[in-house]
This record gives sequence, C-alpha cells and structure tokens, in this order.
Amino acid sequence: MADYMPKAQSVLPFKYDSGWTGIPNAIFEIYSFHPKFTASCLKVYIFLLHRYNISLGYAFPTHDQIADTLGLNRITVVRAIKALKELDLIVVDKSHTCDNDVYYFKSPLTERNAFEQRFPEAIYKRIEHKKTRLKDAQTRHERKVDFKNEIKN
Repeated sequence: MADYMPKAQSVLPFKYDSGWTGIPNAIFEIYSFHPKFTASCLKVYIFLLHRYNISLGYAFPTHDQIADTLGLNRITVVRAIKALKELDLIVVDKSHTCDNDVYYFKSPLTERNAFEQRFPEAIYKRIEHKKTRLKDAQTRHERKVDFKNEIKN
C-alpha cells in the first residue's frame, strides 16, 4: 500500500518524518481559559513535552535553551514555568547531576467542572470569552443584514 502511514504518525493529517510532539486536548480546551495560561505558557509546555526523556522520566532543558528555541526572553520563560507549576501541570525539581531544573509532568484535569472547581478564576475568563464571542456573532449578523439591504437598494 503506497499511502501507508505508520500507526505512530496516524495522528497527523500528513506524512512527517522529522518528529512531532503530542499535547493533551485538555490543554487547548480547558486550560486555555485560565487567566495565567498565556500563549507563552503553551509554547513552554509543548517544548517541555518535546524535550521529555522517556527513559529518565523528565525533561531537563535550561531556561536559556527554552528561551532561545522559542524566541522568548528568560523572564517570560520563568513566568510560564511558574504558571505551569501553579496550574499543577508540572513539578520542578533541581537536577542532581547538573545545575538546571528538571521537569516532571502531571496529568491535566480533563473535566471542565473539576478544573473550574480547582481554579475558579477560569470561570470568569470563560464567561467573558463567551460574551465577547456572542457580541462578535451579533455584529457579524448585523453587518450581513446591512450588506443585504444595501444590495437591495
């Protein structure tokens, strides 16, 4: 079969032999509504997943490696790591062999109710987002009606 794609790559919609990094859906669908979960947090989280060493059980890039790879400054990296710790997505420890931190992953919460019970500040952001999206939809509808009326005239 010419179009056969190995099972490990079947999650991507195209053949890609240079490696890829998976990310739990809850990160996009639930954690994104936490006020401290910024785009930089997402980038750092994905990078840490990318650098996870399965045989050691942790990731161990330096802050400089993270910053340089992602095009962030060190302060942004430090803030993102702090937020990821507060959101209980990672545990940070000192390396016993090097001078840098090591990052252990924790399973994200997968139910919105459990997440919002643990992090009630996410409720407000989700509600505000919903209001903004409804207002945006209403504005688009009004523009569409205005456009149709202009065409009729």
